[in-house]
Amino acid sequence: MTRDRRLATALATATVLVLSGLASGSAASAGPAAPTARAAAPLASVETAARVQVAARKTGWKPVAGAKFNTPRSKPGTQFRLEAQVLGAIRHAKKGSVIRISLFSFDRYPVADALIKAHRRGVDVQVLMNNHEVPGAQKKLRSVIGANRSKRSYIYQCTNGCRSSGENNHDKYFIFSHTGIAKNVVMTGSVNMKMNGAKNQFNDLWTRNNVPKIYQAFDALHEQMERDKVARPNYWVQNIGKNFQLQALPFHGNGPNHDPIDTILDPVRCKGATGGTGNQGRTRIRVNMHAWDGDRGTYLARRLRKLYALGCDVRLQYGYAGKRVRNELGVRTPRGYVPVRSSGMDTNADGEIDLYSHMKLLVISGNYGNDTSKRVVVTGSSNYQDSGLRGDELLFRMYDQGKATKQYLAHFDWMWNNHTRAVPYQKKTVSGRGLDGAATTEQRIYDDGLGTDSPEWKDQ
Repeated sequence: MTRDRRLATALATATVLVLSGLASGSAASAGPAAPTARAAAPLASVETAARVQVAARKTGWKPVAGAKFNTPRSKPGTQFRLEAQVLGAIRHAKKGSVIRISLFSFDRYPVADALIKAHRRGVDVQVLMNNHEVPGAQKKLRSVIGANRSKRSYIYQCTNGCRSSGENNHDKYFIFSHTGIAKNVVMTGSVNMKMNGAKNQFNDLWTRNNVPKIYQAFDALHEQMERDKVARPNYWVQNIGKNFQLQALPFHGNGPNHDPIDTILDPVRCKGATGGTGNQGRTRIRVNMHAWDGDRGTYLARRLRKLYALGCDVRLQYGYAGKRVRNELGVRTPRGYVPVRSSGMDTNADGEIDLYSHMKLLVISGNYGNDTSKRVVVTGSSNYQDSGLRGDELLFRMYDQGKATKQYLAHFDWMWNNHTRAVPYQKKTVSGRGLDGAATTEQRIYDDGLGTDSPEWKDQ
């Protein structure tokens, strides 16, 4: 059918719809005079509607690319924003295409129902889960597609980690071979498909369409994971062109010098940022971390505090931080104290945090390596704690993605200003030198008494 014939057909359809609508439904709501007055609407408006129909059919649907964030305890459109992003891709998945998902937790019936419908229309649905719980939504999905990984569809709980001997499968991703008009679609971030994640957590989800190389890296990771056996190599790094990197953990190195996050921080130069990437020439470093504790959390806190002492523009927010990490962040530097706020809130006064950030985000913007205007975003599943290295975790790194960097920085600032709080502290007089070698006379002891050392915060 030619473009003119398509437009003519759409124009005729739109004309009938508009005129019939004016002659019927509008009379009841607008009064007796409304049909006469509105029926005289110019034909140009009808032609515009027809052109919109043609354009919609031509462009089609595809996932919205970029970073998205939910807002817990808000209206449904913002609370379930990330779930809606995933649901849209599931519902538009084409017959004969493949959906592959890995999650730590999943209890959302709307997602289970959408996956069942996708399977029944000929989409291969392959879901890998951690084995700590079997909610009703997972049972319902399993009752239809089964758990047999040799079949075209399955939902399977790994024994420990899917490709590690660690205690968890903590990877979070959604990949679609063909949804709407987009192919090779990748979504990853901190989000699980769980009511708690929408209601009580701030999460992120990054999406890109038509990225075959990134898709292939995640697809290869899924191939390893679905075997449910220890992979070799266990620590698996895929450099995807110049701008992306996928790191699949566990990582078995010792101490900070080889830690994946510490290594990412190595090229940072605190001053000399150009191109609007820094703050008055200072390289920006932003961390929004869900769980931060243990030996690993302590040495990463120390590294970030030292970078602040060297002149970086550092801001740190966390949902939960253990005592040792809080004490490390409370050591005074020659520039003063590194700026720290908490997103963990006790909204029902029971002594436990129930509203918090679940993100695992690092953003660097400024002087990095040999580039004074570099942008680096790291998202994924790994918390700054010892368990963040042991099981199935992923780190996804983006370089020089201007849109993503702006989105993540803007969201960090929005949370910092609107959804974090100062952590209460006491000052302690000390003498000698801090771990960065600088003389110090006082330290802050951060403690809000909100049960942030309790086991419920582990491995979320």
